[in-house]
Amino acid sequence: MDFFMTMMRARLAQLGWGLGWLLMLPLTWAGTIELPANTVVSHFCARLSAKDLDQRAQPYQTAIQKYAAEYQVSEAVIKAVIAIESCYNQQAESPKGAQGLMQLIPETAERFGVVDSMNSQQNIKGGTRYLAWLWKRFDGDLPKVLAAYNAGEGRVDQYQGIPPYRETQAYVRNVLFVHNKLVGMDATPKQPVLPDSIGLIQPAVVNSNTPPAILRPVGLAPLAPAPRRVVTVFQSPFKLTRPAKPGRAGLLANKARAPQLYKQ
Repeated sequence: MDFFMTMMRARLAQLGWGLGWLLMLPLTWAGTIELPANTVVSHFCARLSAKDLDQRAQPYQTAIQKYAAEYQVSEAVIKAVIAIESCYNQQAESPKGAQGLMQLIPETAERFGVVDSMNSQQNIKGGTRYLAWLWKRFDGDLPKVLAAYNAGEGRVDQYQGIPPYRETQAYVRNVLFVHNKLVGMDATPKQPVLPDSIGLIQPAVVNSNTPPAILRPVGLAPLAPAPRRVVTVFQSPFKLTRPAKPGRAGLLANKARAPQLYKQ
């Protein structure tokens, strides 16, 4: 604990904040992620109310609370990931082989000691352990943590941020949207539509010893409107005249205008 406080004091001093700000917050405080008012989401579960999401989480609440405390991960983050991964379908299985509530692929399940991914207790434990590992891996950068959970930490390293995959960008947006809803920032859009690619505003780096429950506010840039095609009509600076009508009168008129062009 002393080491943690020392590191946090140094980091807050760099940011120009006093330590008193930190002491006012309990270690289990779940920060909110600032999203634009016009944020749109594509996942069915992201459009559910906070009450409906809570009802879906009830059968697994004990396990969520247990492993959130054990691995120091915010309950809201765990619930938001489950909502977007499986919408609380314990038997969910993707075409790529991801299974259970937190959609663990076989490699990840084995890596974090999960024998049966369809077992809710094991699945939540393994998924939460993975989130805690990613949290330390990316120094508390929640958007990167979520992107790595979806696309793999190698892809986040490769692009030094959120990979330019529409699926991953929509995933991060959906999870953050549900997270905010669960911690009291309900901003359900009136007409959900499929999102285009997004740009993420990355937060300041937080020391890796920061508890996962303490989140730095970050924002998502709103969708940019599609560029409009502008057509420019060139206007000649010279006055254009119609050629003279064919015939004798027209020939004489042309000779009068430019006699040097005609043989004498």
